Amino acid sequence: MESPYKKAPDSPSRQLLWELGRLHIGDREAFQAKLEKESNEQEFAHREALAAAAEEHERIRRSAEREREKLELQIKAERSRREEEERRELHKEQQRQREERLEKELAQRRRDIERAQAEAAAIRKAAEIEQAQAEEAEQRRLVKEREDSEAARKIAQKAADDRKLREEETKVKEAAAAASLKASLKPLPTPVVPPAPLGVAAPVASRAAASTRDDPVRQAEHDRYLEIHKSLKEFRKFMTDQGKRNPTLKTKMGDMRRTIKKCVGQLTSGKESNRQPRNQIMEILKTAAGISQPEVDVPMFMANPPSGISTAKGPALLIYLLNIFSKALIAQFISEASIVSTAADPIGVVGSQIFASSEFRWNSLSLVDILIAKYHFVCPVLFGIYGNEETNQGRYRSGWIKENKRDDHWISEQKHFERMTGLGAGYAAISLRNYDKSRLQNPYPVHNFWRSLAAIINIPPQEATSTHFTVLKALIENNEQRILDFFGNAGRLALKKALIDFPRESGIKSVSAKSVAMLPDIWRKEKKLFL
Repeated sequence: MESPYKKAPDSPSRQLLWELGRLHIGDREAFQAKLEKESNEQEFAHREALAAAAEEHERIRRSAEREREKLELQIKAERSRREEEERRELHKEQQRQREERLEKELAQRRRDIERAQAEAAAIRKAAEIEQAQAEEAEQRRLVKEREDSEAARKIAQKAADDRKLREEETKVKEAAAAASLKASLKPLPTPVVPPAPLGVAAPVASRAAASTRDDPVRQAEHDRYLEIHKSLKEFRKFMTDQGKRNPTLKTKMGDMRRTIKKCVGQLTSGKESNRQPRNQIMEILKTAAGISQPEVDVPMFMANPPSGISTAKGPALLIYLLNIFSKALIAQFISEASIVSTAADPIGVVGSQIFASSEFRWNSLSLVDILIAKYHFVCPVLFGIYGNEETNQGRYRSGWIKENKRDDHWISEQKHFERMTGLGAGYAAISLRNYDKSRLQNPYPVHNFWRSLAAIINIPPQEATSTHFTVLKALIENNEQRILDFFGNAGRLALKKALIDFPRESGIKSVSAKSVAMLPDIWRKEKKLFL
C-alpha cells in the first residue's frame, strides 16, 4: 500500500518518515528473502540426504533379502539332506528288522526241523532195534525149524523167494510208471529236442557232468524266439509307416491299442469283474481279424511254422494288436504279481483264453509264440538261459535290465527280484491251465511248465543264482496243488527236488534260496502237505 505521506509537499518530516519507513521495509524484505533462500537451500539439502538415505536403505534391504533367500535355500537343502538321511536310516532299520525277523523265523524253523528230525531219528532207531530183535528172533526160530524139519526150511525159502519177487515187481511197476509219465509229458513236435527230465528221472551225477548254459539246442531255440521278438519290433515300425499313409488306419490302430492296454490294466481277481475287459479285448481283436489289409507274413512270428500251406499271409492289424496285448500282459505281471504272486492268476487266465480262441488262430495254430518270445527276452532263466551274474554279459543273459536306455547302471537287486517274481508267477498262470473240460485247445500246454521247471532245477548246483531261486519260488508258490493234480507222484518228487535237494546242493545262503527252502515247512504247518 502506498504511503499517504509520499506526496505531502507541505511536510518535510513526513517525507523523511516515509523514507525511513521505506528503508526499513526494504531491509526487512531483504532479510526475509535471505531467510527464504537459506530455507530452500536447506530443504534441498535435506531432500538430497533423504533420497540418499532411502537409496542406501533400499540397497541394504535388497542385500538383506538376498542373504535371506540364500539362508532359506541353505536351510531347505539342509532339511532335505536330513530328511534323506532319515529316510535312508529308516529304510536300513526296516531292512535290518526284516532280516532279523526272517533270521529268527528261519532259526525257529530250523530248531523245529532239528527237533522233529531228532524225534524221528529216535523213533527210527527204536524201530530198527525192535526190528533187529524181531529179525534175530525170527532167524533163531527159522534155524530151529530148519533143524527140526526139512519142511520148515522149504517154507522159509519160499517166504524169502516171495519177498524177493515182490521187490522185483515193485521195481518193475515203478519203472513202468516213470516211463508212462515221461511219455505223457512228451511235448508236441517242435524244432528242438525236449530238455532232460526232472531230477526224478535223472540222477544228479549225470546233470553235473556238463553246464546247461552251453546247451546248443536250447540256445538255438532261445535264439529263434529272440528273432521273433526282433521281428515284432520291426513289424511295429512297419505298422507305424502304414498308419502315416492311411490316417483312418492310424486312428483306428491308436484307439484299439489304448483300449487293450486299459482293459489289461483293469484285470483283477474275480471272474465277474474280468468279464467286461476280457470281452472288450476280444471284440477289438475280432474286428482286427476281419480287416484283411494290410497283410503280413505270419510264419515269421512262429517258432515252428507249418509246411505245405497255401498262403503265409494274414491280417497285420491282428498280429500288431496281439503283440500289444502280450506286451501289456508282461507289464501287468510285473506290476501286479511282483509283490503278491496270486495276482498273476486272473491275468494269466485271460491271456490263455485269448490265445486259445479259434478266432485268433492262424491255420488252426495258436499265435502264443508272440507272448513266449517276449518271455524269452525278459526272463531267459525259464528256458535254461543264464550266466554269471557277477559279469555284465551274465546279467544280460539272466534277464537283468538297465535303469534306462541312457544309463549304464543295472537296476537294483530288489527291483530285479520283484520283476522275476512277477514274470515267474505270470508264466505259471499261463502254462498251468487245464483245458480238459473246454472245447478250446490249450495254447501253451502244461508240459511247457515241466520243461521250465526242469530247466532250472537240472542245472549244476554250483551255477545256481538268486535269480533261479526267485523264479523257482514264483513258479511253485500257490501252485503246488495244480502241480500235484497234473503230474501226480512225479510232481511230488519234482517239488521235493526243487524245494529240498536243489537249495541244499547249491549251497547258496541268499534270502531267495532260503525262502524256497522254507516252503515245505510252511505247507506242512498250514496246508498239512508233506513232501
